[in-house]
Amino acid sequence: MNNKHKVFISVISHNQEDLIIDNFKSLKLKNDDFDIKLILIDNTNSKKLEEFANEKKHLYFADEKTRGFGENNNKAFEISKAANDDIFIVCNPDIILEEEQLFGMIKSFIENKREMENVTCYYDREKTELSNPDRHFPFFLNFVASILFKKRFHYGTNYNVKTPEWISGEFMLVRADSYKKVDGFDEDFFMYVEDIDICFRAMHKGITITHNKEFYVIHETQMDSRNVLSSSFKMHLRSVIRYLFKHKLYRPIRIAP
Repeated sequence: MNNKHKVFISVISHNQEDLIIDNFKSLKLKNDDFDIKLILIDNTNSKKLEEFANEKKHLYFADEKTRGFGENNNKAFEISKAANDDIFIVCNPDIILEEEQLFGMIKSFIENKREMENVTCYYDREKTELSNPDRHFPFFLNFVASILFKKRFHYGTNYNVKTPEWISGEFMLVRADSYKKVDGFDEDFFMYVEDIDICFRAMHKGITITHNKEFYVIHETQMDSRNVLSSSFKMHLRSVIRYLFKHKLYRPIRIAP
């Protein structure tokens, strides 16, 4: 009888097969305590990515349909058929994972009975640029300020925070029953802000969101949505407006304590 904890890692590709293969080709998922499966959702039907998945025995799905971030991860969760105690991990294709870190964070997540959590995130391989985990739900002018002044007033200064209000969708661990409780991601967000939205809904469902600084991932992100002339910025803006109206967050600004 297999008593291993099941863990599913969702990775989405939009013409990112080379990046995914490069980042995950050396990742060894075999472990005595966990049964870990990588689920590759391919929006562009890449033969190269399919062959990589078959070679490494990863789960692969493509149906010639382009989906947004939330819908893609919901599809991965559906494919996983995860039971309530299983763990579902949302992982960007430009995330770099190390086996020791991955196994450690999963073990800690299980032992501490976490519901929704992220870990320390570095934006460079040298581990000098650290993502701020002290995040609070933003209001309208917070988004404006982050664009105009490159300052997030809804971010605090406590890098040791254990219970942020929201965590980034770049990498998050979620108990399957918690994912089900919030009905997964809102698929009306094609890209951007869906991580804030799912955390906002999780809070109202009584789900505890945590940050574990003992383990890390590396995320070599492009930050395209910061360029106001890019299509990514326009998509980001649409998601911001949807989020604010959906949750009636009309107050001008949120200043983090």
